[in-house]
Amino acid sequence: MDNYHLSVLVHRQAKKYGDKVALRYRDYEKEQWFPVSWNKFSETIRIAANSLVSLGVEEAENIGLFSQNMPECLYTEYAGHANRVVSVPLYATRSGVQVQYIVDDAQIRYMFVGEQYQYDVAFSVLSSCPSLEKLIIFDSKVVKDPRDINSIYFEDFLAMGKGLPNNDIVEERTSRATEDDLANILYTSGTTGEPKGVMLHHSCFLEAFRIHEIRLTTMTDKDVSMNFLPMTHVFEKAWCHLCIYMGVQICINLRPADIQMTIKEIRPTLMCSVHRFWEKVYAGVQE
Repeated sequence: MDNYHLSVLVHRQAKKYGDKVALRYRDYEKEQWFPVSWNKFSETIRIAANSLVSLGVEEAENIGLFSQNMPECLYTEYAGHANRVVSVPLYATRSGVQVQYIVDDAQIRYMFVGEQYQYDVAFSVLSSCPSLEKLIIFDSKVVKDPRDINSIYFEDFLAMGKGLPNNDIVEERTSRATEDDLANILYTSGTTGEPKGVMLHHSCFLEAFRIHEIRLTTMTDKDVSMNFLPMTHVFEKAWCHLCIYMGVQICINLRPADIQMTIKEIRPTLMCSVHRFWEKVYAGVQE
């Protein structure tokens, strides 16, 4: 398989798989799983990529993703890749102090937030972060602060890209994307001092595709993977990209406490887990 750049990966897979299910996510109010086809996945990314241009996002700009695992995280990240934009994911449990530090350090203008907790924390530091201009809220059930006249919901964000008004700009940016482009800045936990931003280029993920295709010879597009770790974690992020590259269906587990229930409901054949790896590292055993 060609090692497609992340800026075009989902679109290439949509051409191959069409209406086959790419993602599934759980609606907690209706207590059921909803599918997202490869075509819908690709279409949403194109719309979101156009919306980023409408917002005024520039190439190589850092955008924040402060959320639990949601399909919107993937839509936004791949839309960013199409624009040669760098995504900066923040753990969903980050405190206000940590969020403020990362926003200031990465000079983030636009922050995508997930649920009520992430919105509340982000809004609480909004006035203290000179660079931060706008919050885009994934969960439509989030209640905005009465003082908030600037934040928008994700559906309103997508409306800015309906009809693909900026598609020429997106396509031109995508045409210049290379493996040397910066894809992510992942910040460490900060347990030994201030969080440090680790820069990951697209080449890191493309090489992971190459090596895993050699090593994981039984992994196919008939597999089903469960989101286990936060997408903010480098292992889960790389694993999700790999699953998309291999055509594996991803079932997004929004709430970590629901892992046992999720396993019973979707019966995954694959999942990414770092626990056994780190047990060996701590024991001084080479993996």
